[in-house]
Amino acid sequence: MILEILRSIYLNRKNKTNPAFRPLSFFAATKRSFRVGLRDIDFNMHINNARYMVFMERGRWDHPVQTNTWDGMLKNKLNFIVAGIEMGYIREIRLFKKFDVETRYLGWDEKYFYLEQRFVADGKIHAYGLVKAVLLQQGKLASPASVASLLNIKDIPSELPEHIDYWKKMSIAKRAYSDNPDLNNAKKDNVVLKQSV
Repeated sequence: MILEILRSIYLNRKNKTNPAFRPLSFFAATKRSFRVGLRDIDFNMHINNARYMVFMERGRWDHPVQTNTWDGMLKNKLNFIVAGIEMGYIREIRLFKKFDVETRYLGWDEKYFYLEQRFVADGKIHAYGLVKAVLLQQGKLASPASVASLLNIKDIPSELPEHIDYWKKMSIAKRAYSDNPDLNNAKKDNVVLKQSV
């Protein structure tokens, strides 16, 4: 991702000298265009599932450049760290196809930032990702409220969309299961035993 950092630095400097540049609102959807190349496909001649994550990361690098928050991120030594991703694959994107990755912050809670990233081609959504992330400041967790203040973010959404609440609940359930799979299997076995009696 070194090339992405260099690209962002270059574009950020270019924006400063471009009188036509108009930064987007922090909560606006930023858009970055791509074309599917030979390194992006699998045996089925469409984007490999793992490559979607690479395009998503590139879209996230572009967000602070397009919203004019790049300098604030650097000045305050803020580092974006992904804590979770939920993906939905709707339609394939085939070799040489042009598509856009749209990145938008949905809001945050006391700890996490939540983003949606959509893969759009020919006016249709082909894949949809939800991203949960934290921002570290000099290696320590920075609260979203403090980050909003540091970056001078205005018009903060009053609440997160309903599907983020469902995602949070699913994350809690998955963690509980992962922390103690034997207990969950015992509960399942108990249910089977009760049904067979």
